[in-house]
Amino acid sequence: MPQSRSVRIATDPFPVRIARASGRLVNVSATGALVHLNRALAKQASWPVHVTLEPGPVELEARVVRCQPISVELPGAIWVREEYAIGLAFTALSPVARDALQQLCGDAFTAQQ
Repeated sequence: MPQSRSVRIATDPFPVRIARASGRLVNVSATGALVHLNRALAKQASWPVHVTLEPGPVELEARVVRCQPISVELPGAIWVREEYAIGLAFTALSPVARDALQQLCGDAFTAQQ
């Protein structure tokens, strides 16, 4: 039986910086996020993450659990963008970061699927 996980919420493309790579937030939950970055990151590596949210930026720590190039299938071809889908698991959330993410996710912040 699969384990339940926090519900992910699609977000506006808020700017993200990880390891001097820039990108955008795609979705977020109480335990992790999916971001698109302009470079690959090693799996299992932990990084400080800077997310530009309103009313102010959020700093947190996360571990890379998935990293793969973004590709689009076209008839007879596959187009690979110079961008990577990075799955993150949060390893440290300050109270400020937790509050900002909870505000972003609303009631779904603590929901499980």
